[in-house]
Amino acid sequence: AYRCKDCGIGGLWCQSCVISAHRFNPLHRIEGWNGEFWARWSLKALGLRIQVGHPPGEACPSPQCAPNDDFIILDSDSVYEVGLDYCNCEKTVPAIQQLLRARLFPATIIHPRSTATSRVLETFQMLSHTGKVSGHEFMVAIQRRTDN
Repeated sequence: AYRCKDCGIGGLWCQSCVISAHRFNPLHRIEGWNGEFWARWSLKALGLRIQVGHPPGEACPSPQCAPNDDFIILDSDSVYEVGLDYCNCEKTVPAIQQLLRARLFPATIIHPRSTATSRVLETFQMLSHTGKVSGHEFMVAIQRRTDN
């Protein structure tokens, strides 16, 4: 049994239902019952893949997995390890453009392995201007929210 900490709908789901329900919300925090307690699970570990370079819900006929299938997305409520696929069709644009069009801002322009969402950038901007929160303090807070 699995549950989502971010969905407004309560209840327990099976693995396939969790994947189906989060196809358009891949940045939610999932917990699974391990027999003793609710443990954190990534949607990647459950089998969800994020496709960039195509409209949401449209599968690429020739997806290319991110290098080493190791990709991190920083969002305002957590750090997520995700399964990310780039479009590898004949009319594709570079990976950086695919990420930017998905509103994911890469940490580097050469072989990115991590990105930040526009939401986390906006949140940091507001907190740094109004509360004088440093980048380090902001990142520590997100890391603690991910795993305290």
